[in-house]
Amino acid sequence: MSILHAPVRILGCGSPLMGNDGVGLKIIEALHKSELKDLKNLDIEDAGVCGLDLLNLIEGARKVIIVDAILANSPPGSVHRIEGKDLLGGIEFHPLTSIHDLTITDVLKIGEQIQQLPEVVVIGIEIGSPANQVTQEISPEVLKGVDRAIKLIREEVFSSL
Repeated sequence: MSILHAPVRILGCGSPLMGNDGVGLKIIEALHKSELKDLKNLDIEDAGVCGLDLLNLIEGARKVIIVDAILANSPPGSVHRIEGKDLLGGIEFHPLTSIHDLTITDVLKIGEQIQQLPEVVVIGIEIGSPANQVTQEISPEVLKGVDRAIKLIREEVFSSL
């Protein structure tokens, strides 16, 4: 992972070996091939299945855009924009669940106790159900959300720089 330095960071979360859970990483891969990769005030990073390590990745940023697979009882491939402050305030989709051991909400609540948090926006892509087999394949339904997620990310980035 490169040294993080920019005031705006895009962090893709997920496991490339757990099917639809890898959709956040698929989006990061696409962003590395886009015009965004050349912006000086922007970091684009694969955060993997980061858990509490997410706190190190957001430190020092002004704004962080987290891209992850979610379970929000919506059709697979649906894309949700969620404000970090809403997650911290207890206003969230029910049940908004990251498929990792610690949810993004859990990590942010811990983070607000030990460090100053940047503005956080979560771009969540609905995957429909947790991964239950090892595969690198992302379903066609979930892949339909990739372009919409990238569009939302671009809007966030250009409104922040």
